[in-house]
Amino acid sequence: MFMQATIIGCLFMLVPLGFAFEEHPHFCIQTDPLLLSEIDRHVVNPSERDLQCHIRATTLTQKEKAVLVDTLCADHGSTTVKRDNHHFLRLRNGELSGRGSQKEVCANGGDSVLAWVPYHTVIQNYAAELNPKERLTYIAKATNVEREKTELCHFPHTDLVNAVTDNLFTCVVMIFGDNFYGVEDNINVLVQLEPLMYQLRNITYLPWRNVSNSYKMHLGDGVLRNPSGERKPIYGSLNYEFVEKIHVNMSSVYQDKKLGRLPLLLEHRGSVLELDSYGVGGLDVAEKAYFGRSMDPRSEVKVQVIGQWVDQQREFGADIYEYYGHGLRRYRQALAGARLTLVRIDNTEPVFMAPESQNLAKATLFRDQKSGKLKEHSSGNFTEWENAQEEDSDEDEPGFYGWFVVTSLLLALAVVVGIYLVVRTHSRRNKQRQMYDLANTNVAPPA
Repeated sequence: MFMQATIIGCLFMLVPLGFAFEEHPHFCIQTDPLLLSEIDRHVVNPSERDLQCHIRATTLTQKEKAVLVDTLCADHGSTTVKRDNHHFLRLRNGELSGRGSQKEVCANGGDSVLAWVPYHTVIQNYAAELNPKERLTYIAKATNVEREKTELCHFPHTDLVNAVTDNLFTCVVMIFGDNFYGVEDNINVLVQLEPLMYQLRNITYLPWRNVSNSYKMHLGDGVLRNPSGERKPIYGSLNYEFVEKIHVNMSSVYQDKKLGRLPLLLEHRGSVLELDSYGVGGLDVAEKAYFGRSMDPRSEVKVQVIGQWVDQQREFGADIYEYYGHGLRRYRQALAGARLTLVRIDNTEPVFMAPESQNLAKATLFRDQKSGKLKEHSSGNFTEWENAQEEDSDEDEPGFYGWFVVTSLLLALAVVVGIYLVVRTHSRRNKQRQMYDLANTNVAPPA
């Protein structure tokens, strides 16, 4: 029992490894940008989630992204745009993770996840991490609500690190550079969201690769009762829980060099399981084992259910999604030929203990003897076949029938001895009588 408790404890310690990551509580991703005409014109009662979102990133629509790529990368007859190399910030889980350049957006055609973050939010959370001596410019968009007009623009690095928030701030229009916008015109800075991990979804398992059996453990106890007056089959069930260990072969997942070494989210048993960087995780599983047997009238039998740990190695295919946090995910590519190992409980079986009955003397004796054997074998690792053998052996042992035979033999012997003694006594009396008669015959007859 101590070994089983130690193993279960070790398995439970595997679970926190997969759930060490926590999403930034004050960072939110909004995927439905408002129309230009709706900005600052509608009243929305803030929810509890909105009050916690101190950093809000609003992803670009497909139309916005197309305009952005066209403005930054297409030839508009201006040599200034081609010569410029503006920058954007990279965010991962709401934290500043680096910067990218205009050339990267043009190289991948805007394939990355781009979003807008308000200028004031960038100053409050990220400006202090930047080097004030750098001479860069950042991509933004300026929206003048009164004219219902929005344009791409760029502003200098010094305005960001110096936290310029008054009329000195200017955002220069991207193409011609003849229009200027101030902070009051609603400035949003371009950022790129980096994925936090990959999610394996739509998993399709291929045939088994290998199955290896391991040790057995005690899952729980139950009782079967037959209250009726006839012998019949009785069925029952037992609920039990265990920690299913999962180990994904990471090299089989990251066979594509374009994939970064990120943690994995695995769809398993209808839930999303988080794995660590080694592909290891655990999951609490609740199962039910069914069992039954034919029982004597008005009898009971105690049941122990045991299960065997098995290692199941399988191949699977899946769809790889990039997960960015707060429920935002995007399809990346298909995966084939990946491998994982499931360590789970399988092959459950009942162990029927001594039946308890009020109307059978044999059952009472059997119960006492079996309970002593269970104490000797504390593991309780019996099978029904072994129990049947033990029942047969118990029947061969001397019981009430043996004592009855011995008692009958002793009574018969006593009767025989008694008859012998009676016959012998009667024989002695006859002999004495004969001797008396003979003595009387020697007397002379009277004259």
